[in-house]
Amino acid sequence: MSTHEDTTAFEQWEVVELAAPAGEASPAADAAAELAGLREAARAEGYAEGLAAGRVEGEQACGRMKQLAESFSSTLDNLDFRLADMVLELALDVARQVVAGELAARPERILDVVNLALKQMAETSREARLLLNPDDAALVRPHLDQVLDKNRLRIVEDVRIVRGGCLIETSQGDLDATLPARWRQVVQVLGSNLNWIE
Repeated sequence: MSTHEDTTAFEQWEVVELAAPAGEASPAADAAAELAGLREAARAEGYAEGLAAGRVEGEQACGRMKQLAESFSSTLDNLDFRLADMVLELALDVARQVVAGELAARPERILDVVNLALKQMAETSREARLLLNPDDAALVRPHLDQVLDKNRLRIVEDVRIVRGGCLIETSQGDLDATLPARWRQVVQVLGSNLNWIE
């Protein structure tokens, strides 16, 4: 007898029941497919949310970097200006020391200053006073006594005048060739207000 004949009708029915038609999906397969679809949808939703959050974070980070770059650029500009001011101040300090050293080593340089000031003085000035530091006056007097018209220009010693400069007072106005005044002219051209300090 064949194996198929030995089975009861009930057993045959069970076997038939277990073997589903090829075109229909079983409930377990439907559940697995639905689960796979849900997983895929959740993954896509999470990806979209993560991408959006990442873009927002990236834009914020980009904004912070832009602010940092602008701040850095501004700081460098300020540093350039401060450095330029510091270099100018140092150069002026060195120049002041060189001038003071030159005047101390060669006090006769006052003659050049006085001659230049006298050339700038108006020829029409009838009477003028040449104010000099007493130490400079001692150097200038022997040289100018021979060439000056004593009725027109008088040498006056004034301790307020810094060595190395002079002041000519006339009826038309004063010609300030003092060292602090000449220094002020130089530093103003350079955009500074550093005063001459004796």
